Amino acid sequence: MAYLKIGVSEEDLLAVSRISGYDLSNFSLKNQFTSESGHTITYPVRMQKKRIAVTAEIYGDEYEQFIKIIKNPEFFCIFRNPDGEKSGYFMVTSDISVTKIMNETPEKSALYAISFTIEEV
Repeated sequence: MAYLKIGVSEEDLLAVSRISGYDLSNFSLKNQFTSESGHTITYPVRMQKKRIAVTAEIYGDEYEQFIKIIKNPEFFCIFRNPDGEKSGYFMVTSDISVTKIMNETPEKSALYAISFTIEEV
């Protein structure tokens, strides 16, 4: 079961548990150096950083807290990995798509579908 817990600190986390899309992948950062003689060298800077594309449903009472967290340059995240729970600092690397899928009623707050991609810092 996919889930995320995000927050501006490790102590104050918002659980994002109603996830309909969760794509976890790894990628490597590479630098390129060209010498005076024209030879180009490509070398890895950091191996196996995490990238997570998420589509989640968030109720209106969690929505404001969620937006405040992901607008930070980086935030703490606990996420589900195939070999167990992992954590680290992430940043949003895509546009944030928000769709209201249920209006607010006296019994329930509004429900939003939010899609975004985060990458490990």
